Amino acid sequence: MLLTCGLIANVQVALSAAKAEPAGRPPVVIVNYATDAIVNYLQLEKPLGKGANREMVLAALRQMVDQYQGTGVTHLLWNVNYHRVAYPSEVWPSYWDVPEPEKNITNDWPRRFYELTRLGIDDAFAILIPRCRERGVSPWISLRMNDHHYLDDPHSISPLLSENPQLWLSGWRTRGGQGRFNYAKPEVREHYLKLVAEVLQRYDVDGLELDWMRTTPHFNNDEIDNGREIMTDFMRAVRRKTQAAAEQRGHPVQLAVRMPPRPEFTHGVGLDAVTWARERLVDMIIPTDYWNGLPDVPVEDWRAQIGLDATQCRIVPGVYYSYACTPGWEKNVMAFNLTAMRGFTASHYDRGADGIYFFNWFAPVTRQLRLSSLEGERVIDGTVADLFRTASDLPGATANARVHLARFYDFDLVYNNPRRSTHLNVLPAEIAPRKSLTTQIHTGPKPTTGRVVIRVGLDDSEDLATVKLAARFNGSVCRSIEDLPQPVEPPRREGNNTRTNVNQVAPRLAQFEVPLEAVVRGYNSVELAVEQGGPQKVIWLEILIDPAPTNR
Repeated sequence: MLLTCGLIANVQVALSAAKAEPAGRPPVVIVNYATDAIVNYLQLEKPLGKGANREMVLAALRQMVDQYQGTGVTHLLWNVNYHRVAYPSEVWPSYWDVPEPEKNITNDWPRRFYELTRLGIDDAFAILIPRCRERGVSPWISLRMNDHHYLDDPHSISPLLSENPQLWLSGWRTRGGQGRFNYAKPEVREHYLKLVAEVLQRYDVDGLELDWMRTTPHFNNDEIDNGREIMTDFMRAVRRKTQAAAEQRGHPVQLAVRMPPRPEFTHGVGLDAVTWARERLVDMIIPTDYWNGLPDVPVEDWRAQIGLDATQCRIVPGVYYSYACTPGWEKNVMAFNLTAMRGFTASHYDRGADGIYFFNWFAPVTRQLRLSSLEGERVIDGTVADLFRTASDLPGATANARVHLARFYDFDLVYNNPRRSTHLNVLPAEIAPRKSLTTQIHTGPKPTTGRVVIRVGLDDSEDLATVKLAARFNGSVCRSIEDLPQPVEPPRREGNNTRTNVNQVAPRLAQFEVPLEAVVRGYNSVELAVEQGGPQKVIWLEILIDPAPTNR
């Protein structure tokens, strides 16, 4: 798909919008903390329920905030709910609000919250939020608006959900038969509005995030078109509550929404974030994928659709802890690393992003990013804190090696419906002598020095070792160079089956050197074909830009 005049116009609109933003507004770096992570990642000398005392827990909660000093993190978003809440509520059941809690709270992290209550700590957020203010970090509350986790545990979900199947989405069930809420039902919307009102009354925060990505869908397919107006009315009601909270607190209380990565994906599931921004119902849109950590977020498209009158609305793309070019956890998922973070930073700031958002990054900031060398030796790429620092450092991102991947959205696969989107993922794709692959990859600022390399991952085939490929970059012929060596040993897995070096993501990684003068700012066209041999399946495609070439 070639760069079109419309896309160029969108970029120009985005740049104009960026110039119209408040002068000197610095980028934001946001970390979202899930409810369960708060108790699962407490750094305690002794376990909860097995020796930890109140003083230990209070110190650990404060340290959970203190660790972000010097990392560049500007906002901490504390998630308080899945289908119950982790504080004593008058409108929703808490995780310890069950009959005989000592006996019935068996899930590990609700049990930890229950252990906190036995130490006299029934509201961790009442400790975390003031500590944020003491440390100069902006405290927010995050609400998951229809989460899919823990639904088969009867003591982890709301009775409103478990006892009222008439409020469920049709056709969506867990293995245990439990459904999720349908927002076409007024009772569901009222249920969540009560929670919004309570958290804004209870906590002195700078903002509220509504996390619509945990979890879509929110409407049945035949309700989506009407659902957009229903949801816009819901957002108007939420906005009124944030405005009332701002009047009460004497400072702004902003509203953010976490959305699918592209405007058309959002529109396709009944969430009209563009209208919300135009009506100034939201102050921040956070486009992210479902689990893929490096989505190509078209900031310029968001800006163009929102328009110049809504430049106060920040666009803050989000990352996850692994990334891929194709679906599937087993073969081709890469562990997050600094080179990938630099690519995301360079691409999205260059197109007008207002910051970067980290989802499910709960590990201590001192945790090492463990990768592998080409020879299979363990190497330390940096720390989690280094990732956060990179997320606000465009000059640093462009001065060091970075990678940019072929466009892939797992959201479009998880919620595939032709009426929602015309987008098709690039990979996997077959190439052959008379069948080429041409795609666009956004690479951010144009490099002026160093080396640019295309890396092509091929799946197994009969002539995998001998096939010869050809590559063009913006029409310029690229020189074939030595393949990346295959791992000496079977690749080790980190976490969710992720790979620790790009040479592990495909049976063969072919490489091509790109003429530096062929690279342009923004989207670049990559064309691949088979020059000699049979058909091949491409399962990985990335561009490495290295101002100071190394053998990494």
